Amino acid sequence: MGKAGYKVVISGAYYKEKTFPSLNDYLNEVGTNPKVGGKLKGQYMMIANNAIRRSLKRWKPKGRITLHYRFYEPKGGQVRDHMNVFSFFDKVFQDSLVKLQVIKNDSPDYVDGNQITHKFYYTSKAPYVEVEIEEIE
Repeated sequence: MGKAGYKVVISGAYYKEKTFPSLNDYLNEVGTNPKVGGKLKGQYMMIANNAIRRSLKRWKPKGRITLHYRFYEPKGGQVRDHMNVFSFFDKVFQDSLVKLQVIKNDSPDYVDGNQITHKFYYTSKAPYVEVEIEEIE
């Protein structure tokens, strides 16, 4: 961890055999009906909200943050496009941080996007995502 860090873990197969859908999965849903896309995003925001509340309690950073994502996808089976997986998850996670008032908003004033990292690993156990929130200022 960096200067000051907190970890949020979202564990389980909430979307088929994966933890979260990818951006392509989300766009396919939106293509069928925009309301379905909103419902899907809301469903995954609730999962993220619960994990954030459980892990961070009432912690709020004193300055800007950056995020370090570690995705543990199912070993074997289909390997998904990393940027599609990361993109949807990052959007939902940052929106959850704002909704729960951990950060004021997800602009560069509060989240340093230049330092965000995402790494992928494969596991034979249940899929999960670890997010390390690093306070950088």
